[in-house]
Amino acid sequence: MTIDTATTNNTTHSNNNNSSNNESSTPKQIDFLIVGAGPVGLLAANLIIQAGFSVRIFDVEYEPNHWGRGDWIHGRTLELLERAGLAEELLSTGVKVDQITSYMNGELQSSIPFVPDEVESKHQYLLCVGQHITESSLQSSLTNQDVEVERPATVINIVQGPDAEYPIRTTVMHLRDEARTEQVDCKYLLGCDGAHSDIRQQLGIQTEGETTETHAGVIDALVRTNFNAGRKDVCMLQNDVAKTISLFPRENGLTRIFVHFDEKELEMRKEQYNRNKIQLEDIQREAKRALLPNRLEFLGILYWSVYVVGQRLATEMDAMKQRVFLCGDAAHCQSPTLGQGVNTGFGDVFNLVWKLCMVERNVIKRDVLSTYTAERRPVAQQVLAVDKVAAKAAAGHRSSKEYCSIVEEHRAFTTGFGIQYGQNKNNNDNNPLLLPSKEAKVQTGMRAPNFKVFHYATGRKTRLFEKVHGDWLAFNMLVLADDLIKSREAVESLLDWKHPALSTQIVITTTPADKIEQEENLSTTMKDRIMLDKLNRAQVHAAYRNNTNTNNDDVQAVVVRPDGYIGAIISGSTADELVGGVKKYFEGFTV
Repeated sequence: MTIDTATTNNTTHSNNNNSSNNESSTPKQIDFLIVGAGPVGLLAANLIIQAGFSVRIFDVEYEPNHWGRGDWIHGRTLELLERAGLAEELLSTGVKVDQITSYMNGELQSSIPFVPDEVESKHQYLLCVGQHITESSLQSSLTNQDVEVERPATVINIVQGPDAEYPIRTTVMHLRDEARTEQVDCKYLLGCDGAHSDIRQQLGIQTEGETTETHAGVIDALVRTNFNAGRKDVCMLQNDVAKTISLFPRENGLTRIFVHFDEKELEMRKEQYNRNKIQLEDIQREAKRALLPNRLEFLGILYWSVYVVGQRLATEMDAMKQRVFLCGDAAHCQSPTLGQGVNTGFGDVFNLVWKLCMVERNVIKRDVLSTYTAERRPVAQQVLAVDKVAAKAAAGHRSSKEYCSIVEEHRAFTTGFGIQYGQNKNNNDNNPLLLPSKEAKVQTGMRAPNFKVFHYATGRKTRLFEKVHGDWLAFNMLVLADDLIKSREAVESLLDWKHPALSTQIVITTTPADKIEQEENLSTTMKDRIMLDKLNRAQVHAAYRNNTNTNNDDVQAVVVRPDGYIGAIISGSTADELVGGVKKYFEGFTV
């Protein structure tokens, strides 16, 4: 049995430069130091290396041991991983889940798509893949860049250093080498060390929230059953005599089983069912009872554990003048009910790392780093609020059908596609990365939908952002040209405008291909950027122009941030209006 426990200690260690076993007198220098080599820390290290910066990553565990933890990767997360070139192995290994279904006494009650139908993405599903595979894939990518996790090691002291370029001085303890210590100065430190984060404690950052008396048991197993559920379904099961359980398909024929122990029964039988006394046999028994009248046989158990349901949020997500940041469970933790842990942590990293790297490249202003907490903390608050409702439903007396209704109500947000920045008063007015937009279906702060289009140069169907995969650390621009024949001058002016933060510019037009062919002096570069918006009645234009304030003759410049969120939507009919608007947006936060 695995029980999550604090993995670090808070012992204060003094420096002793006279000892041969202790740190050298000359501190080592590194751009980024990461504590915690779970998925969140490994992803951060990969993105930092891609950006060309140096990194060291430490983990307190002697060996990676992450069976049974985060095994849900939502479609929005897959989009971001794919843009960074880190999704291929996971996609080839995991199981793609299309639907969530509920059963009562063996009878189907409801079935809904896991991702809302209106979402435009190639990843309209949930990917179920073990955390050990996610970590192995990310670690392999790091190894290919000559970076290895240093373990067992951790940071035991963080202070302001004397070097202005490397202002954070840390003391690193290597536990295998007779507690050898070394001093490492860094530009930034990322605390990715989990719910019991020692980095958070060293910074004196408190957490808010609650830990309940509700428990959930989890088993990863090879099973045999005559329950006839689809291999691509997440199933919620309940009957008149058993608790609610969830079945998730996993890679290599595995099944994950969650048993949501009833909160009222736990209250009555607290002595029997506290976290340390729920046994494997208890979880197996309840799983078998919930599947009645079907049979369930366990052929092999690979992992099992018990979770205490709770939701906790750090009061701050950065410290030491935006030089130290908390990511993932170190900043916010919740129950595993909706699979939000890894996904929210990955969202933190994708939001933060591009800002840090562009600051260090002297492309954007340092004060932009304050938008990390301003944008991600409200997301974490919403994750915890939704999780609290869902976990209570799963552990209470509500039917599995009602639980599925709760999932359906919040699935746009929980799958990541519906996350929007700028909805909170604390981050709406003072965020230079979000230029307020007029009322429309698609607005600034939202994820930029990955619509289907035709590539003019090849005539093939594609998606808008196929060209930016593997080159994620830059802004991109969508130019909605409508009739390219009429708007060509304004469009070419936008394409001629350059900025160090801006990479790919894509032109979307409703003009038929044969008319574009008649245009003279179109460069090969421009032809390669043109996408034909003819699927589903020009859906790209319809989404961005679904308001009464946009003239259909206007060109729209949509600026998409490196993390895939819309920063600005600028409309105009002349080159001066468009280029001036785009320039003003970038001047708000670039150096």
